[in-house]
Amino acid sequence: MTDTNGQGAVVVTGAGSGIGREITRLLLEQGIPVSAWDINPGDLMGHNSAKLMVRSLDTRDKAALQKAADETAERFGSIAGAATCAGIFRPKPFLEVTQQDWDDHFGINLRGVLFTCQAILPHMRAKKKGSIVLFSSTLARTAKPTTAHYAASKGGVLGLMRVMSLETAKEGIRVNAVSPGIADTPMPNAVMSREIVLSRAEGNPMGRIGTANDMAQAAIFLLSDDASYVTGQAIRVNGGQDPF
Repeated sequence: MTDTNGQGAVVVTGAGSGIGREITRLLLEQGIPVSAWDINPGDLMGHNSAKLMVRSLDTRDKAALQKAADETAERFGSIAGAATCAGIFRPKPFLEVTQQDWDDHFGINLRGVLFTCQAILPHMRAKKKGSIVLFSSTLARTAKPTTAHYAASKGGVLGLMRVMSLETAKEGIRVNAVSPGIADTPMPNAVMSREIVLSRAEGNPMGRIGTANDMAQAAIFLLSDDASYVTGQAIRVNGGQDPF
């Protein structure tokens, strides 16, 4: 991982649970300062420390994101990286998707990512270095029933990532994406029975579903200097399912 001692923190949205929480844990284990943002930070709120700043916010609130970014840079010196994990997944048949369903998914899964990046990028540009990891989904490339609104929003994340990577490459800033397959995290467990979630292992080449740690480790790699020549890429972490 990049040594951010004196060089800034990593912003993690959706840090209160699932993949965002695991990324936060791994970064803190390495001594990397984290600015953890979530509409529901959970027990993170009680764990502010020298290396951890927690903010309860909605990523659709541009002013709140800007304030949190400025506070992060002031406290830790700068912003060295970001992982945008905040998102929702509420499957519904295509013809039953309401305008509110559509707006919620695009507001959180896509507009929130745009606003987060707009808040943090000026701080990275000041240092001429940074790494941003956006979270998309394998559903952005593969069709599954009842996921039209979710898949469309996550496809937008890939488009945003590619354009951002081109606009920032010469400034020393890398932008990549992780596209998880199904993982044993709160998001699918909230909308599927436990039996259905675990049954997804049967059709996977590795014979299991992913974990939050599987996804988080991919993000840690992309945030690190080990990926210094990697930008504009989407890494699918799915156990070999839908490899093409």
